[in-house]
Amino acid sequence: MDTNKVVNVVEVVKEVTDTNSVEVQASTETLEATAVNDKSSITKAQAVEEARKALEDKRLFLDNNKGEDSNIVRSATANVSKAEKAYASALQAVERPVTKVEFWEVRESTEEVEIIDKRKKDIIIATSLYNMNVTNVNVKQGTRLIEDTRLEDAPLFLVEAKLFDDAEEELRDLNGNIIPKGTPNVYVPVDTSYGYWRWKSCHEYNINATVKETSILTIKNVRLKKFSSLQEFAQYRGVNNVLSRSFNGLEKAGNAALATQQEFYKKVFKKTKELKANVSVITKYYNMGKLLSLQTWNEAMLGIAGSFEYDLSVGDLIIETLQDKKFKIGFIRQRYMIDAIIQLANYTPKASQDKIGIEGVINTIKSLDSEMVSFMEAITLDKVNGIYSELLTQYLKNNGVIKKEQVA
Repeated sequence: MDTNKVVNVVEVVKEVTDTNSVEVQASTETLEATAVNDKSSITKAQAVEEARKALEDKRLFLDNNKGEDSNIVRSATANVSKAEKAYASALQAVERPVTKVEFWEVRESTEEVEIIDKRKKDIIIATSLYNMNVTNVNVKQGTRLIEDTRLEDAPLFLVEAKLFDDAEEELRDLNGNIIPKGTPNVYVPVDTSYGYWRWKSCHEYNINATVKETSILTIKNVRLKKFSSLQEFAQYRGVNNVLSRSFNGLEKAGNAALATQQEFYKKVFKKTKELKANVSVITKYYNMGKLLSLQTWNEAMLGIAGSFEYDLSVGDLIIETLQDKKFKIGFIRQRYMIDAIIQLANYTPKASQDKIGIEGVINTIKSLDSEMVSFMEAITLDKVNGIYSELLTQYLKNNGVIKKEQVA
């Protein structure tokens, strides 16, 4: 399609009536077809209703006692929190939960005009053994991202579950329950690097929305794909994902530096590029040997700097001291030296109440001769403990705890 053409999108919105407003309840059609005699489903549905009613009672009690003694209010608030967690747990166990989607179906497409019908529907999302995995950290992050107005409504593709049923492949719902073969209204995501996390994140978001009695999200721009076989499905998915990737470590640090404009991320990014090192190693130099969690990095990517203690001057001093002592750059940018440095800094010698500390380690490194520098660089087995042992020996020698001839 020519890049200069004007694409006119005519939206025809078709509402599917009689949909259930509670995200976790399966559609009437699905219940009639697959769960009439399913005692497990009935039991779980009862558990949901009981948890909902218990939460309602706790909230009512809190509301009626807001002017009472602070201890009563505190206790009532805690009980509401517990009831909310219990309700969420019940919702996370229910079978065949539904997801609200807005199908976009192309009615007509030319070089100048594309006419799209929009159709809202409650469906059951299923996953197979072959779907891309999503970590709990990403799900948690995703529940915040899906509300962000900057998140693009890029197409999300689904395929009917019949493709998997015909191949005798097991499917599970978003709560992890096995979906009986032939259950209607079930769809499987066609994974993309962009959208594989969105289904689970939306599901968890809507569970929380149900508990908090706020609006349920609808996933928009959902498209249906058709494949003649699972092989064709896999080939399509492979073509569209084989070269896809997320930010690598350096790119993530760079984006975090830009998004937060915070000195720590700026320093880590700059020094990582300068030394051509791994981001995790440089992070340790400037964060007293500690790494940042995946969640912290993800939030920094969004511009949330987070709160953690660091001292950029200490990281600079350690690296400059190692360079002054002629340690090779290739050695400095490995994790072994900084791990050994932090281990020694946290060591408390006998007959002392204080740790050696970073200053003590820096002075120890400054006292190393070129022969010892070369020896430490040549350690091949158990590198961290090997380097730590040599540094500790040097420290003890410098402080008169052991004599030079004893070391020799």
